[in-house]
Amino acid sequence: MTVLSWVITLGGGIGGALNAVLSDRAPVLPSVVTLSPGQTRVLRVGVVGNILTGAAAAWSLCWVVQFAGISLNAKDGVSLLLLGLCDLFVAFVSARWATNEVDKLVLRKAVFKAASAPAAHPDLVGEMELAPPYTLYTLVDRLLPRRAGHR
Repeated sequence: MTVLSWVITLGGGIGGALNAVLSDRAPVLPSVVTLSPGQTRVLRVGVVGNILTGAAAAWSLCWVVQFAGISLNAKDGVSLLLLGLCDLFVAFVSARWATNEVDKLVLRKAVFKAASAPAAHPDLVGEMELAPPYTLYTLVDRLLPRRAGHR
């Protein structure tokens, strides 16, 4: 791999990893989670998925630039640094968009469940106010009454 390829890949991977750090307690590996109203399945991409999404977005940016007829002749340090920062930004925004779409769906399902749940203890409501989306969904799930033996 050339230096340019390394800069693109590392910039994208770091942007995706930065999103994973800033998002809600992302698992390391991707996982599929089933949300109960309607049995909707969502993919929580995790740290590895964020890194791969960021790297793919960075490479997509470079392909679009080259398709537009602009050649990437980044050979000196300043050009490589600027390319890496652009890749990092595009990767972060792309990974953030992907995780936000999943978070919106999880929050919709949590609101649907909360609307049918009985009143919660004020301490639990305070905990729910600060909880990230998937944690909020699990807290709301515990509010619903269950039949004995079913959970």
